[in-house]
Amino acid sequence: RLQLPKLGALNWPPSASREPQSVASAMRRCFSIAVAAIASGAMVQADTEPSETLYVSGADTAVSVTDGTYMLDKTEVHNKKLCYKKEGTALWLCYDDHNLWSFQPQGFLGTSQGIMVSTQKTSESPVGAGPWRVWKDGAWSVTSAVVRDSPPEPAAQAWTPLLPVDEEASRIIAGMLLGFMALTFLIMVLAGSTDEQVRAYFYKMFSACFTFLIALLFAFAVWELLIYQILPAPRPRGFGLAVPIHPEIKIVLSFLLFSLSNFLLNFIGWKVQFRRARLMVIKSLGAHVTAIFGILTFLHIQRHAVFESAMFIQGTILSPEQIRGITAFLIVAVAWITFAVYRWASKGARKEMFGKPPLRPWGAPLRPLRDERPAERSCMSFGSGALGALAGPRGPEFPDWGILVDEAEDEGAIVVMGFLTSQAIMFCRTGEMPVLRGHFTHADDDRAIPFFAGTMTALIALFAVILYVRSLRGGGGRSGKICQRATAMSLAWMLYRAIVWNTRAAFKENAPLALVIGALAITMMFCIIIVVLDKCLDYLLNRSNSPFKNLSARMESDTPLSEKAMRAVNSCFGLIMALGWWRNMEVSVQTVVASQSFLASHEVMSQCLLCTLLAVALVFPWRRVILPKSEMKSPSFAEEINFELIRLTDADNFMP
Repeated sequence: RLQLPKLGALNWPPSASREPQSVASAMRRCFSIAVAAIASGAMVQADTEPSETLYVSGADTAVSVTDGTYMLDKTEVHNKKLCYKKEGTALWLCYDDHNLWSFQPQGFLGTSQGIMVSTQKTSESPVGAGPWRVWKDGAWSVTSAVVRDSPPEPAAQAWTPLLPVDEEASRIIAGMLLGFMALTFLIMVLAGSTDEQVRAYFYKMFSACFTFLIALLFAFAVWELLIYQILPAPRPRGFGLAVPIHPEIKIVLSFLLFSLSNFLLNFIGWKVQFRRARLMVIKSLGAHVTAIFGILTFLHIQRHAVFESAMFIQGTILSPEQIRGITAFLIVAVAWITFAVYRWASKGARKEMFGKPPLRPWGAPLRPLRDERPAERSCMSFGSGALGALAGPRGPEFPDWGILVDEAEDEGAIVVMGFLTSQAIMFCRTGEMPVLRGHFTHADDDRAIPFFAGTMTALIALFAVILYVRSLRGGGGRSGKICQRATAMSLAWMLYRAIVWNTRAAFKENAPLALVIGALAITMMFCIIIVVLDKCLDYLLNRSNSPFKNLSARMESDTPLSEKAMRAVNSCFGLIMALGWWRNMEVSVQTVVASQSFLASHEVMSQCLLCTLLAVALVFPWRRVILPKSEMKSPSFAEEINFELIRLTDADNFMP
């Protein structure tokens, strides 16, 4: 640093003892003095001028908002010093009244209050004002914050995540991506399996999953439109009913929808009786729509009977809890009687109203498919396989549409009774009976796992007993089939409850992530279970030299009893898979609607419309790809697999 020369050393004005100096010499001396003064002032200004940019880092979590880049603001001056402003926010770094550098919000600018203050009072710049401190728990606490006038050097080989791992949305996205990758791989393995039984089970399960998912989206779109839009809307746009809608009104409305779905099942089946493909669509999709409206009907009846009507029969030798538990199981019998009455009514209607073919059917009869040579077929054109399963017989006869409608009605009854049974069992354990999309509130305890394990073990034992009795009685008829499938459906519902119970307990703080993990766990577990069951059946049922070799041969049918039972289990698994993914789709739809202002202003209509569009979009891939495969039998899959292997072996252009 240059120092100003002392005036005494300049001998100005010149003393009388010295010789007189010329004017030019005096002017040169003055010029040198001026240059020295200017240079010294410039150096001093360079040393005292504040930095344009400051970088703050390392602050504690409580004051991490102070981290960032601060720019010098030449319009704000406090305590004779310029202030710094953080980029993108209204946070300032100022020199306060106590001669301390302080981080202050906009509202406290220039005051003596700050988020974090320095410890040095005489510092000319915030860079040397540290260490920094915060007021915490009634005392000053020193932080690790550092203020620099140059950017901090990045840490060597530091890993920076693409998404902030502490955000809920990023965790959900990561879970879905990883889960879908594993799920896609598992689906490809099962769909391309060289075991004809595994391939048949897989397509049966996925067909049931798609149909139930489509039915859930459509049925609940109709239900919510009625409950949340039409009934409470003021006249003339609605009925002007009070909100919330009374439970008795919900029972009546759901029963009307249930009855209408039963009627449409018979009417549409009668209209499309000449098209086997359309009949199979009605059989699968119509059965599940009927089942969902049946669940809504009898669930509201069960809840009303348990929590409202059971109080009128108290005072007996039974406790109130026992009376409610018995009432919950009695509703299962009421549901079975209702389905039996509707079955009797539909058969009578077929004789009186639908006895003759319609004059204008929906779809003219198709000509029989011609036989093809095996060498000319592809994996999707087997007459007895995918297309043949839906195209109908090759002769002039057409399938009996009444039989397919009966099977659809039985499917609806099985789903409803399985759900009601699981609800009654869970009520005895928890004292709660939530709606279909609801969850049980529970505390984490050690009794939950033994309860689920014991219940599922009992249901598996009951399923095995019914299967054995059916084998002794030639199949057991319709009642035996319904009892066995209802038991399998109850087992599937309990397995679903157990998985949801544990995932919600493991992810208490993140409910959407719990839904995703639960759906992925259900899907993967069921896919693994069908492979394990197939290997067990290879040993136990008519596929090896076992003591149970002739178990399935006792049934008066071309289809073995073991295959029918296994396909029933697969259908139950598919329905539960659909229920898990339906909850995730609902959350996604609600998120999309809430994020758009126009959709959010018409929330109910937007959600119903989006759910309906999703259901329609799922119909086409299910109808064209999955449904034909699900109706194929194991011999057809064996023929298809052999043909695929031959093509792969003999193709001239095949590259391994």
